[in-house]
Amino acid sequence: MSFDLKLSKGDLVIKNGLLQTVVDSEKLIQDILKISLTTAGSNPLHPWYGSFISRTIIGNPNYTSVLVQIAKSQLSTALQNLKDLQDIQVKSFQRVSADEQISAISDISIVQNQINPTLFDIRIDVISKGFKPITTAFRISSI
Repeated sequence: MSFDLKLSKGDLVIKNGLLQTVVDSEKLIQDILKISLTTAGSNPLHPWYGSFISRTIIGNPNYTSVLVQIAKSQLSTALQNLKDLQDIQVKSFQRVSADEQISAISDISIVQNQINPTLFDIRIDVISKGFKPITTAFRISSI
């Protein structure tokens, strides 16, 4: 089983003087959030890592329906990259639990907030290889 350092609002979580970690489903949720919210190309060692969702939504004058379709496509690509990375980890004999691997992407929902139209609510649903439904959500501002 692999692990990652636990993050909360972009900061490492420390409890009783120890760095906290995430495993299994909690790790998968954190991995999905990290790849979705990291701007593609921002890591020079792994330029393929991340998504272009922030560049698509922020300051884009296109119609909302066009933005949503582009953003869904970009998130789908990022999640497929994460799935491919997980498959490489397994093939290289890293211990990766079934609950921290994507089996299938069930749905990507992007909805413009009714109260504040500059906000987009994003929800990602996947099924883990441990057959657990995993849901994570976040919000992006267009300004």
